[in-house]
Amino acid sequence: MTRKPLPLLLLAVTVFALGTLLPCHAKCTAIGVGKAASADGTVIVSHTDDAGNDASDLRLVRVPSSNWPRGSLRPVYRTRDGFPRIVSPSRGKGYLPRNGQREYEPLGYIEQANHTYAYWDQDYGVMNEYQLSIAESTCGARTLARPLGEDGGKALLDIAELSKIAMERCKTARQAVQVMGDLGSEHGFYAEAVFADSGEALILADREELWVFHILPTPDGASAIWAAQRVPDDQAVVIANDFIIQEMDLEDRENFMHSANMVSIAVDEGWFDDSGNETFNFFKTFGYEPKEFDPVLGLYSGRRMWRFNSLVNSEYNKSADPYIGYTPSQCEHYPFSLKPDRNISVETLFKVLGDHYEGTEFDLTVGLAAGPFGNPNRFEGHTKGTKALKGGFERPISIYRGTYSFIAQASASHPDYLGVTWYGQDQPAGTVWAPIYAGQESVPESFLWPKQSEFSLDSAWWAFNFVNNWIQLGYSKMVGDVNDARAELQAEAMELHALVVKAVAWIPIKSVAVAVLTRMSNKFIDKLTKSWWQVAFKLVAKYSNGLVTTGEDPGERTGPGYPNWWLKAVGYTNWPPADPGKISSYIH
Repeated sequence: MTRKPLPLLLLAVTVFALGTLLPCHAKCTAIGVGKAASADGTVIVSHTDDAGNDASDLRLVRVPSSNWPRGSLRPVYRTRDGFPRIVSPSRGKGYLPRNGQREYEPLGYIEQANHTYAYWDQDYGVMNEYQLSIAESTCGARTLARPLGEDGGKALLDIAELSKIAMERCKTARQAVQVMGDLGSEHGFYAEAVFADSGEALILADREELWVFHILPTPDGASAIWAAQRVPDDQAVVIANDFIIQEMDLEDRENFMHSANMVSIAVDEGWFDDSGNETFNFFKTFGYEPKEFDPVLGLYSGRRMWRFNSLVNSEYNKSADPYIGYTPSQCEHYPFSLKPDRNISVETLFKVLGDHYEGTEFDLTVGLAAGPFGNPNRFEGHTKGTKALKGGFERPISIYRGTYSFIAQASASHPDYLGVTWYGQDQPAGTVWAPIYAGQESVPESFLWPKQSEFSLDSAWWAFNFVNNWIQLGYSKMVGDVNDARAELQAEAMELHALVVKAVAWIPIKSVAVAVLTRMSNKFIDKLTKSWWQVAFKLVAKYSNGLVTTGEDPGERTGPGYPNWWLKAVGYTNWPPADPGKISSYIH
């Protein structure tokens, strides 16, 4: 593909927008794969949780199933950044107060269900005991709202609580869409208090169906507007921080759902003209587009969407233009979903989640910004403060601030307790995904370390985070070692999953089967944590002080130094200058 130069005005607006309009909240990427588009007939959702400004509670918590007395109320919380995300006995022992913590004060309450289902919980609900699975991506929207008690806020529910309520009450994606939509409409919905992050999107999977759900506040901030679209079984979708539902057939209730107020609010606000034959387009109507031309906000989303679509569909790769941003005014260049060339496997998604545009014109492992050793990580701290430069870098699917990622598979071909979530901690490009099951009762303590502000050798997250940071000292030198270790452990994880499925198939008693799969998964997680710390220690010993040390004998240490291209680029070959007085220009 021939690279097209960005016009000067476009480039100027691009760097301005990245520097000022894209705050680092949890700007996540979500992917969904229908059952006829997956390699094994499972319905798949995937999520990268790309935390931003504040620390994250790192724990993967098991919320148990519960029975509640008639008339009980469910507390609704404003989920906190950092540890602890909530403190509440209502969510089981994982969220009980400890070490002097006080129970959080709820924003309010909704009616409690008589029985709630068990589920895996992190920033959002992940998978429940009936295999309902959810992936999230924050989106821009035309409206914003604030929570109850904040600056006159009127809204009770955010996407974190909505996803958890869906986990507690629903067995199917369709049911979850309706429950979340109704509750958002009744009690009010809020997200971030900036338009670039004021809406939310989810991809939901159950044993049979895949759905996309969008929600944003009403203009008065007291209710919600929402819509959902079913993804065809033979297709896949990607969401990268913008709504993807476009043209809606409002008469097709099998494949579309929406709030009763959706069209009327759009008409009242002048966002949609219902007098003609125009088809209602959700993204064009409710998506965020700044009044002034801003291609970057579209490229921040569109580039990742282009990348996923181009990786799974060759015809799209030939015809799509990656320089067209995904915005409400030009969204017709992007499909809601597409059919992959080949059915998508979990292994394929592992590679997608770890992508830095390798092999494309946007490859983050090449160029001066990648440094001498091809480091694909681009830190965004330069965008902050009064002295910040206006500028930006490509935004890959695997970003340095990734906190966790997962690929959840739901299927009707096995018991619900065997629904599997492949769960990896820290940045996707440098993790190993462990199988965790819908019916699993617990995870080891290594997956329960909560703090990003305190280092711990007992934490799996810190093991992966340490390696992902150490490798940046000499990325191209170390990445082979890291990828070899990842491949070996990932293969072992896949073998374990196959063994678990075979083992529990012969166990007629559910409680015994669950105990067995819990033990097998946890044993692997313990091994994974120990093994990854060994990877870390080997990297420290082998790659330190710019040297490579493989043993104690003569010839087992080398000093590869910097590559010639980089030395030339930084002025190495021009030193020393003819005039010794000019040396200072090379130092400062």
